[in-house]
Amino acid sequence: MFPKRLRQEPRILGLTLVITFISGANFFSILMFWPTQAFNVYGHDPVGVGIRGLPVGFAILAGCCIVLWLLSTFRGHNRELLIAASILMTAGCGALAIGRVDNLYQMWGILVVAGIGIGGIVVPASIISTIICPDDLIATIAALTLAIRVLGGSIGYCVYYNVFINKFIPAATHYIGGAMVTKLNITDPEIIKEAIGITGVSLLPLLEELPGIKGVPGAYELVVVAGQIAYAEAYKYVYYVSIAFGGVSIIAACFLGDISKYMDDHVAVVMH
Repeated sequence: MFPKRLRQEPRILGLTLVITFISGANFFSILMFWPTQAFNVYGHDPVGVGIRGLPVGFAILAGCCIVLWLLSTFRGHNRELLIAASILMTAGCGALAIGRVDNLYQMWGILVVAGIGIGGIVVPASIISTIICPDDLIATIAALTLAIRVLGGSIGYCVYYNVFINKFIPAATHYIGGAMVTKLNITDPEIIKEAIGITGVSLLPLLEELPGIKGVPGAYELVVVAGQIAYAEAYKYVYYVSIAFGGVSIIAACFLGDISKYMDDHVAVVMH
């Protein structure tokens, strides 16, 4: 699983794996939560949801390509590149916390910054690991970095989801329940609870069948907007938590060593 010969540069390898783990956690904060936020907060049109996801994908791809090109061009500057990418990732993911129902226009640039930062770490950190390991262990370290990234993402998602659900329930009770009580005069706790549950699983058409909403002009739209506000209030705490993960990544990147001596013209595998 972890051959001893991988540790010919233990500090660089260890810190790179830490950065890989953290980047996985921050990657999942956008990968798993932004698509649902794009739906739950900014509207339910499938085409619109797809368009809102495009900046993230293209920015991650661009971040990978840019940092890998810079890594090849400026040999030995891996520390500076990963520090810059970590800062972009942390700043971008954290800034997503400003998301509200009415400010989608402000999110596009932030998504690009976050995507470039994540892309600048996800693949380049793995490539740095393969550069400093023995040639015959390239596949081993590639598999390890992939596993560590997914592990980081899984743990990060568990943390994010617990934070999200613990913030969403009170927010939904306040906004959805408050709107139903004060504006629709619905005071039955079971109906309010069902409306919150329906909003929580995003099956919004079922809201129109609830007593007090069915047949009442504007009632459905009122509850949907209240749900969007509740979601926006909960999502921002996910991105606040991502700042802590990103901070660890920045600190780890500051202590990376120089890999320029490994970046020569030798070819690890010659295929005929």
